[in-house]
Amino acid sequence: MNKITNKKEQLLKSLTQNYDKRLNDQILKIIMIYILLSIGWNLVFRWFNFPYSRATISVLMLCFVALSAVFLLFRFTGFPLKIRTHIVLMLVVFVIISLYYGSGYSEAWSYFLLIPIVTSLYGKRILSIVYSVMGLLSLSFVSIVLPLETYYTTDGIDISNRILLYIIVATFSYLLLSKLNSLYNKQANTVIHSMETTLEQVVQSFVVAMEAKDHYTFGHSERVSQYAVALAKHLPEYQDSQKLKHLRLSGLLHDIGKISISEHILTKTTTLTPKEYDEIKTHTTFGAQMVEKIEGLKGLKPGVLYHHERWDGKGYPTGAKGDSIPLEARILAVADSFDAMTSTRSYRDEISVKEAFNHLEQGLGTQYDPNLSKVIKATKNEFLKIYADSHDPLEEFEKLTDFL
Repeated sequence: MNKITNKKEQLLKSLTQNYDKRLNDQILKIIMIYILLSIGWNLVFRWFNFPYSRATISVLMLCFVALSAVFLLFRFTGFPLKIRTHIVLMLVVFVIISLYYGSGYSEAWSYFLLIPIVTSLYGKRILSIVYSVMGLLSLSFVSIVLPLETYYTTDGIDISNRILLYIIVATFSYLLLSKLNSLYNKQANTVIHSMETTLEQVVQSFVVAMEAKDHYTFGHSERVSQYAVALAKHLPEYQDSQKLKHLRLSGLLHDIGKISISEHILTKTTTLTPKEYDEIKTHTTFGAQMVEKIEGLKGLKPGVLYHHERWDGKGYPTGAKGDSIPLEARILAVADSFDAMTSTRSYRDEISVKEAFNHLEQGLGTQYDPNLSKVIKATKNEFLKIYADSHDPLEEFEKLTDFL
């Protein structure tokens, strides 16, 4: 879930960059093949004196030289992809204008129709509009200002029909661009949904494995994630839905490191010895090591690692204090403590919700972030609802039987 708020944009950027790079190479190769074939068959026609060509070989050779120069430029320089794309499209315009004058037949103006078609393949609206307009201006210029001398005279109707057909083709090319963008988004959404579903399944599997070791903490991870999201929704830093999803997963996995702790310690009914307590404290670092090794869960590390840090610096594992503790960890600390206090554990009974809120208020500035004071008060009703929903005896029994 690394940089989850930008994952769709990153995926789209990666897809389009790879696509643009391949498209640039393919366009250059297609133009090169066409130019070489044109040079070849025109030389053959000239060699055998066949009356099937009026093309100017020198113009075709000029196109070949320009193409070769671009190939070498791309091979030995490190131009950014955007610059390369503009070079390729400028080359397309240059080759089409050259072919118009070098082909030797009146229908050569139709080459200009390739400009909006080729630019639409990149799937970028601004790029398509700019080069389509450039192609339209070029067609208008060579038709009106520098008309090609042919076997018949081009009149105003011919020129207007050329421009009209160009506009029609450009319009359909823009439609192709829109469909291509839709395809990009659909592909990205499909991949992202698949990733999120897979990550959710991985997280739930971890939670089941963790809570199987201690039935007293059954449902703890889910409740902590709900309390944390309820708190975060009132903070300006968490007004993005993807950030809330990220925090929810952090809540679900905040205690994942307890998989490494022996059941004897987790379910012990008496006070832990200093050695046993030290072992319990390793669950934060071990959990952080687990999530950072899984692609897609690396971003959860701060919440998993630091959720037992205290505002006054007396927490573990690093002794971080104040704002140096990641915000998601400070939120999880409140949510974790509240659920721990209002749940029965092997070594003590639960306390009332009212007492739990009193403990949170008393701990502000020492154990908890004092800046969360207003947020805690604002979410009391939400906490009460989550508590009531999760402590329904019948529902708890159904969850437990499903789990078993």
